[in-house]
Amino acid sequence: MFIRMAEEQDQAALAALFLRGRRETFHWADASCFQLQDWLLQSEGEQVWIAEQGERLCGLVALWQPDWFVHHLYVSREHRGMGIGRRLLEVALAQRSAMATLKVACYNSVALGFYHRLGWHYSGVQGVCEVIGPWVELQLP
Repeated sequence: MFIRMAEEQDQAALAALFLRGRRETFHWADASCFQLQDWLLQSEGEQVWIAEQGERLCGLVALWQPDWFVHHLYVSREHRGMGIGRRLLEVALAQRSAMATLKVACYNSVALGFYHRLGWHYSGVQGVCEVIGPWVELQLP
């Protein structure tokens, strides 16, 4: 597995992985709420790292660096359980100078378990998204 910063020529593959990941992850939501063009809007101004195995894109992490906010983390279904998500977070947060945060859907028990195993804790902040439902904020001191 190789991790690198995303480049302009990666955008189409990133958009496809992002769309597939959101539809699989938020399986309880209306799939039509997620569109291919969402990637560019959702990641604008963010630092993006990608994980590749061979020539194949297998994961991404998007970070809003000014606040150390992990906005998106997706690993393709066939590459889950291989440490790719953990490694993407390590790379993205390697130069962290403050607490990192992220939001996770309450119905996403797999992601909640993953983040807790990595040492993320509830911050006490919570909300509701009209598409995916209730969410909680997690923080990594």
